[in-house]
Amino acid sequence: MKNKTMKWIGAAALSLMMIGMTAPSAFTEPAAPTLTASVVSQQCQGGNGVNVTLTAVLSPNRSGVLYAWDFDNDGVLDTVPDANPTVTTLYPDEMVETATVAVIRNGRTKLSDSITFQTLRCQ
Repeated sequence: MKNKTMKWIGAAALSLMMIGMTAPSAFTEPAAPTLTASVVSQQCQGGNGVNVTLTAVLSPNRSGVLYAWDFDNDGVLDTVPDANPTVTTLYPDEMVETATVAVIRNGRTKLSDSITFQTLRCQ
């Protein structure tokens, strides 16, 4: 009788260990999305102006999101929300600038990311 009880307890313990090892992967929530802003290109526009193209990548990609940009890092979005994450804006040359992109879904800002970069020397 003692041997049967020990076998049952051992089997039950093994089952619980196996459930504990497999359960986390079965119930893991999807990774939180990340947003990454980057500079695509810079082109001098004559004088002291530089056209800077910026873009953002949302990972994993989500449908129904819009992107809006704050070009001068003052907390005010300078573009209307748009499905296209890529924009071009004019900055002065030889300046350190910070731009922020926001992901908007259902009218609310969900994520944001900033990038700081130096503009080209044009003259």
